Amino acid sequence: MIMKKLLLMAIIAAIAALVWNRQSTRLHAIQIQNQRLAAAVAELDTHVRRVDSACKAAEQKMVELRTNLQRRDGAAVSAASQQPEAAAATPEPDPARHGGWPQSANFFYLPKENLTNASYKLFDGRQLTDEAACLFGMSPAEREATDKIFDDLIDQFRRAEISHMVPVDPPSGWLVTGGSQPPGSASQFDSALTYSIADLTEDISAARSGFFDQLQQALGASRAEMISSAASSYLAENLDELGGTGERIVGFLWEPESDGTHSLWYGAAGSGYGAGSFQRVMPDVDPNSQIAYYARLFGVNLPGQ
Repeated sequence: MIMKKLLLMAIIAAIAALVWNRQSTRLHAIQIQNQRLAAAVAELDTHVRRVDSACKAAEQKMVELRTNLQRRDGAAVSAASQQPEAAAATPEPDPARHGGWPQSANFFYLPKENLTNASYKLFDGRQLTDEAACLFGMSPAEREATDKIFDDLIDQFRRAEISHMVPVDPPSGWLVTGGSQPPGSASQFDSALTYSIADLTEDISAARSGFFDQLQQALGASRAEMISSAASSYLAENLDELGGTGERIVGFLWEPESDGTHSLWYGAAGSGYGAGSFQRVMPDVDPNSQIAYYARLFGVNLPGQ
């Protein structure tokens, strides 16, 4: 009987120990899990506080940006209201502000758009003048490049001109037919040396186009456009538009004087000259002029030589 009770008690104790052991393991696992959850909750709480802080900072920055923007808008409106209206036309030159030609200064300011209306000498022979180089703000390298570009254009024109030049008799009425004639008329001369030159428009068109393209590369579009325009005027006045005015006759004529000597005249006929245009050649003739060039080419001695 006693043995049965002891055995029963031992069984109960073993069961109780087994239950306790299992419950203790589960309790320990639950404790660990609770600790992890607590850590996660703490981490989430810290993250939430950081997010809240960032949101508050962003809101504050947004308020500051809006305030600055309002201030700038206000300043822009104020400046616009105080700024005078732009003049519809270029104001008259003001010598006191170097807008004209002040007597006490050796320079003045000129808007670029007015350069095409400025009076200045562009070329001296085959080179830019000092005033032109200064007016267009050229560096020494740019001036040298422009001189070469223009010199090459003239060389191409002269070669084309010589290749199309043939000696001809003077036009009818250029030589004296008898009787006294007024000076400068078409029939006062007793001898002449004349040449015919064909129209060179097609021969020189590519050279003129290349001239402008090279100017753009050397000086940029703005200055190239202005110099090209000024060069066109120069070529028309001094080089018969590079032979683009049509077929023409040029030459030299000698007029008998009362003392037995002869005076030298330059004559031209064709588009722009009519049946004959005559100009007396003076001793101070420009050595870079068409007259001086043709005299050297034809072997004619100029006055004073």
